[in-house]
Amino acid sequence: MTEFSLDIIARIGELSPDGYIVYDYKSNIVEYSNAVFSRMADQEARSGYSLLLLRHLVAEDDEFINACIRQFIRENVLSNIELRLCDNRYVAVDAYIFSDHQLMLIVRDVTKLKEFLNYVSDFGARKDAILDMVSHNLSGPLHMTNNLLNALDQTTEKQQYDTIAQHSQLIRQNTQHCIEIINSFLKEEHLASARIFVESVRFDVVQKINVVIERISAFDKEKQIVLESAQDSLFVTLDDVKFFQVVHNVLSNAVKFTPAGGVVRVVVDSSDDTFTVSVEDNGVGIPEHLQPHIFERNTAASRPGLKGERSIGMGLYIVKELVILMGGSVALSSKENVGTSVVMTLPKARFGAVRH
Repeated sequence: MTEFSLDIIARIGELSPDGYIVYDYKSNIVEYSNAVFSRMADQEARSGYSLLLLRHLVAEDDEFINACIRQFIRENVLSNIELRLCDNRYVAVDAYIFSDHQLMLIVRDVTKLKEFLNYVSDFGARKDAILDMVSHNLSGPLHMTNNLLNALDQTTEKQQYDTIAQHSQLIRQNTQHCIEIINSFLKEEHLASARIFVESVRFDVVQKINVVIERISAFDKEKQIVLESAQDSLFVTLDDVKFFQVVHNVLSNAVKFTPAGGVVRVVVDSSDDTFTVSVEDNGVGIPEHLQPHIFERNTAASRPGLKGERSIGMGLYIVKELVILMGGSVALSSKENVGTSVVMTLPKARFGAVRH
């Protein structure tokens, strides 16, 4: 890079709201950093220092940093890589090669954006909890009303109460209409959710799963949900809203087909580049002839839950679609009257935004 081009970058850097750094990786010195970056790093604006001195500011694990470096070596560019700082701020970093020994980093403080995304994620969690409440607390009683009306019909038919029979028919029609509205609403929510923009952000897998468990347990206290993880926290770069929905759908399904007093285990395992979330129950299991169809859209394998909860036949189809969208895979194993296990394998980092 010539002195003139470095001067131009310095002029841009002094006007920009983002942090700018020009780094010579052969000599391992920073040739330029603007005042914005100096404020981010809480140090005096100067040149000539090693970029490694800033490593203590970053809270991310070496595994993630090395993955970013490997991607940069392959592509000569990094875009919108999110890093946590030790003071709980978040920054997004873009990196570009300028010559055979110089690169430029642009660092943006995205703490407020991160707080907003967390709010959106929380909002999505509350929405899913409300949908779960609607399906479990409203669908069940409506189906029970239908059963009671069947019994009422048998009684009135024998005694020929024509007026009561007409009224019971109207009640049945209205009840069925309510059930269809609920099912249609749930189906549209799931379908729309699979199509929306998918963004990669940094979040803690263990913390997200704990939130799901807390929400589901609040609606079904008769079953025990246990989280098993060798790590207290596991930070990954994926779509946190989509991850929440996937775990919520699988865990809700497991609870729905586990009898009172049963146990559902959520197991988190981690390898170098991937992690797995396994949801295992000791419920009624899935008949062998239905298992090949379990991930199909509008599947014929759909069954009512143990409390009469009606299924819309979309839950595991949506799970598969979202897991694939996030670059992962999902597998199911089940034995009737023994239980079911759903294992989701996902990458620890999927850079950039994706649109389905």
